[in-house]
Amino acid sequence: MAMDISALNYFMPVFSFLFVFVLIYALLAKTKILGENKFVHILISLVLSIFFLVRTSLVEFVKLNSAWFVVFIVCIFFILLLISFTHGKLDVITKPWVAWVLIGLLIIMFIISSTFTLGWAIEWGSLAGWMNTSWFGMVLLIVIAIVAAWVLTKK
Repeated sequence: MAMDISALNYFMPVFSFLFVFVLIYALLAKTKILGENKFVHILISLVLSIFFLVRTSLVEFVKLNSAWFVVFIVCIFFILLLISFTHGKLDVITKPWVAWVLIGLLIIMFIISSTFTLGWAIEWGSLAGWMNTSWFGMVLLIVIAIVAAWVLTKK
């Protein structure tokens, strides 16, 4: 049975503020996109994280993404554990395309979760209605055929 932590919901905006502040500051300090001035890093991190105190939808966005991020990391861990038990080596992980696939999956996860929490891009009811039309299968088949032809002619 899961533990009841509903009392932490009161502090969730503060946790979101701290999480976003630390994350943005660490990214700015590590990448040095805006130079090496720590005051600029702290100021930008502070301004961006204040948005998470003002807008409750942004707090929901952080709550949803942090939960799914943990699930994603646990799944990746179990997949790597399974690969290490079956093959004995993790040569697959040393390939650079694996990192790009994982980054792509994380970006897709953030986009989908932002549409749920912020409601900015996709109306899921109309998307489901569009996918049930008679010509959607034809368009999907054409796209798959184009990708397959491109892959086959590339070699």
